[in-house]
Amino acid sequence: MTTSFTGSIKKAFIKAFDFKTRSSRAEFWHFYLFTVIVGMIGIQIDQYLSLELINFELSRSPNNEFILGHFYLFTYFLFLVPSLSLYIRRLHDTDRSGWWLLIMTIPFIGFVTIVMFWLLKGNERKNRYGDPVI
Repeated sequence: MTTSFTGSIKKAFIKAFDFKTRSSRAEFWHFYLFTVIVGMIGIQIDQYLSLELINFELSRSPNNEFILGHFYLFTYFLFLVPSLSLYIRRLHDTDRSGWWLLIMTIPFIGFVTIVMFWLLKGNERKNRYGDPVI
């Protein structure tokens, strides 16, 4: 059974407070892609409407600034809990504890390690986090 793009998004919000079960790679990456797209749209809306809450000065940017505003921060907080839950459930599918997310506090190495775990195929058998995700 293949998870559809919209089905993955819906499931991520429905299971936003589920930190104990498993999630498939498709469900994870569909929702991740969705959050990136919506976040980018939020940034564009904030810049177009000049809605500035946080302003970063960048020396290599064409206009030397990067604005985070109301729309982006709204989407960030909207996706925070479902994303965290999905990150943990994806680790569970590879039979790893959600505590592995703390490795991301190590610059670069932590991020690469977590992404590698997220890319791994999940266990095909039941593990301590439940039945396999189809």
